[in-house]
Amino acid sequence: MNWPLVSVLVIGYMRPALLRQTVESFLATCSYPNLELILADDGSSPDMQAQMRNLPFDVFVMSPRNRGLGANTNAGLAAAHGEFVLQLQDDWVCDGTSDFLQQAVEVMTERPDTGFLRMTDRNPRLVYNRYVTRTGRVVRIYVPDQRKLYCELYTDTPHFKSHRFIEFVGPYCEGVPMELTEIDMRYRFLAQQEFLAGFIEGLHMFEHIGAEHSHRRPLLKVRIAGRLLENRITRHFMQAYLADRTRRIRKSKQGDGARGWLQAE
Repeated sequence: MNWPLVSVLVIGYMRPALLRQTVESFLATCSYPNLELILADDGSSPDMQAQMRNLPFDVFVMSPRNRGLGANTNAGLAAAHGEFVLQLQDDWVCDGTSDFLQQAVEVMTERPDTGFLRMTDRNPRLVYNRYVTRTGRVVRIYVPDQRKLYCELYTDTPHFKSHRFIEFVGPYCEGVPMELTEIDMRYRFLAQQEFLAGFIEGLHMFEHIGAEHSHRRPLLKVRIAGRLLENRITRHFMQAYLADRTRRIRKSKQGDGARGWLQAE
């Protein structure tokens, strides 16, 4: 099979030791033959960025200052050339069957309406239908239900998605705390009907190793904003606010040149 290019995007910030474990465990496990590895770093210190440049990435997207999870992810996705993207943060080790990306590509080729595959099996409450591929793989195709607020089809844990899905759903929200970036994408995923989410049974491929070094800061204003996003009455207004904030931030970068505030190689 002529395997399409898969971009492996690792989102990093201030954790070079964990980042090394992430990329080395991935390369030791994965047998997919057509990859590009991208590191998007969100303004780590110069000495840390120097350490990161010694790691086996093909593309470095290095911001000179911290811009937040949304802007860093968008910068990394803009540098990705693959038909598909495996996205993970810098504190997940990979372990399991070596052909997991081959399986993911086969599923999305057969079911292009499934634009998003989870790489961990972490939410047993999700409702799904089973789909069996031509090669016998069993895929959970999750049932979207906006009436249930726990229906978190989108997850920022390691996931695999098509470029078509990325273009359809649009960029991550920028200029807000990382928790709001993730919550906003979760509900934008639920609001659309073009793509489904799935999980290939048996492919729990990543384990989290960075809980003790998390950058999450559960501030009161973040918790309040999250509640507003989860409320059916106020959700629309919060999403409109976040979308407008992202548009203004991205517009302010247009005069910065082709690469703007980031440095990509």
